[in-house]
Amino acid sequence: MRALSIASQSSDPFRAGLELGEGLHELHPEVVFVFSTVHYGRSSELLEGLHEGLDRSDVILVGSTGDGYYHHRQCGDVGCVAMGLDSGGKVDWQVTSIGGVHIDPEASLQQAWSQIRWLNDNQDPQLMFLFSDFRTDASEMEKVLRHQIKIPVIGGFAADDNQMSDCAIYVGDTCLKDSLVLLSARGDLKFAIHVGNSISAVGKPGVIEKSDGANILSIDGLSAMDFIERETGKPVLQSDRGVTSLSILSKDDDAVKRLRAIVPDFSISERSVGLYGGIEQGERVQVCLAEPEQLLQEVGSIADHCRQQDFDPQAALIVSCAGRKWLLGDKVEKEVTEIVSGDWVDLPLAGFPSFGEIAPLPIDDGYSDNLFHNMTYVLLLLGE
Repeated sequence: MRALSIASQSSDPFRAGLELGEGLHELHPEVVFVFSTVHYGRSSELLEGLHEGLDRSDVILVGSTGDGYYHHRQCGDVGCVAMGLDSGGKVDWQVTSIGGVHIDPEASLQQAWSQIRWLNDNQDPQLMFLFSDFRTDASEMEKVLRHQIKIPVIGGFAADDNQMSDCAIYVGDTCLKDSLVLLSARGDLKFAIHVGNSISAVGKPGVIEKSDGANILSIDGLSAMDFIERETGKPVLQSDRGVTSLSILSKDDDAVKRLRAIVPDFSISERSVGLYGGIEQGERVQVCLAEPEQLLQEVGSIADHCRQQDFDPQAALIVSCAGRKWLLGDKVEKEVTEIVSGDWVDLPLAGFPSFGEIAPLPIDDGYSDNLFHNMTYVLLLLGE
């Protein structure tokens, strides 16, 4: 597999897309991932320019807006990045998109998965990528990801420069709203998934007693806000978005950890807690507080572990929570530079800070079920 990534900071969407396309032209990619800041996603000009630069009509293009973008040795606040992949025909790529994720996220993903299966002759592909509008209850999609899709799925929820109001999903030459896109890969493909979400828990666990979609109303006989204040010693503030999370404690496996970031903007009352994705009643949760040094140490450990494996990747894709970016500040570039160093200094890399991450967890015999995460770092390495 051959790969190449390129970024642009041009303020004009068509010009930025043209720069990306011309940069990838000689690769003759089969698939292009494109991620951008949100102002590019208000029209299809970025994608039109990219297609013109590629000068090909048969390229599969997918991606989304993010809270910035990740490129080789760079975490940009304004701009866009594209990464092209060429397997030389060894990988069969299939793509589909579905609307209506806000109204019925579970049914939307079920429909997209059925279409992907049909496009793959009713066989399971080896790997899938999922990008979705963030304005939905991601935990409803997780039901399909965990219980119906038994192959690894990597992806995330589009973001919008911390505005919490708009985003776009990219597929072909179109910018979609209220939609998701699925891309499948089947053939001569090797990959490795690495996940970082070991944020420290504080206080005692509690049981979710009442919830309403992505809002938690009561925990352990207290309002959700009072429970968090009891365990942390302070109220939840607007500035805690991306810092304070709830960890869902698995009933069956302590190693399976899922985080739900607290989003005060989503709260439906003063004492409820809004999240990016819901938590079912009866689940046990524990408050987690993110610390910058802990996040950086974990990324360093992941990078070291990657290089110890018997795998020579040709490309890297990163989906990392926007909350990590806000917390790390100018140190967020470590999430990229820790990977592209040493023997991997020229490794093509692209990605974006997201409003929710999708990935299985590495376990002893492969990977766990696919899970929805917050405050999590997802690294996918691709090769033959």
